[in-house]
Amino acid sequence: MKATVRKQLRTRRRSLSASDHGHRSRLAAKAIAGLPTFRAGKRIALYLPFDRETDTAALIAAARRRGVRVFVPVVVDRRHGRIRFYPLDAKTRRGEFGISVPKHLGRARSPRWLDLIVIPLVGVDDAGKRLGMGGGFYDRALEFRRRRRHWPGPRLVGLAFDCQRTESSFADPWDVSLDSLATESGMQHYLRGTP
Repeated sequence: MKATVRKQLRTRRRSLSASDHGHRSRLAAKAIAGLPTFRAGKRIALYLPFDRETDTAALIAAARRRGVRVFVPVVVDRRHGRIRFYPLDAKTRRGEFGISVPKHLGRARSPRWLDLIVIPLVGVDDAGKRLGMGGGFYDRALEFRRRRRHWPGPRLVGLAFDCQRTESSFADPWDVSLDSLATESGMQHYLRGTP
């Protein structure tokens, strides 16, 4: 069932015109830039988009203006589905799956020590469960959040378009739960029980 839902939602995302995609991406980015954790001295992770994901260029520009330290996920072990977060420098190169990565990898930062992680998604349900591309990279990297009782770690914000919302129930127990979702309509926050 996940494969079918994933295919439908990717088709919706890809059907946006270039101008509509850009406009909606900027509106969603503006919602994230308004968060209290998006300020000087904070450490945030952003993805570099591919496959018509919501564009993060406006967020990267805003982070640089404000003195926010930006990290990006880099696939370090494709076979075992592992990513690490590296500082974003000015130059990038093509990495795994054709996703852009920093040209020169600095020192990796554990996701535990980031303040905010902006996560791409294919779909999201009403409870804030994220449907990704199917590799489980973020699920593995953020697995530690399920074991914590008091402090779950960085705030997780999905970045997407409204057309990626779904009523389908597709979540598995290991799927990442978002704290918030930013779309062109603004920010939606999800209530969580004990982490």
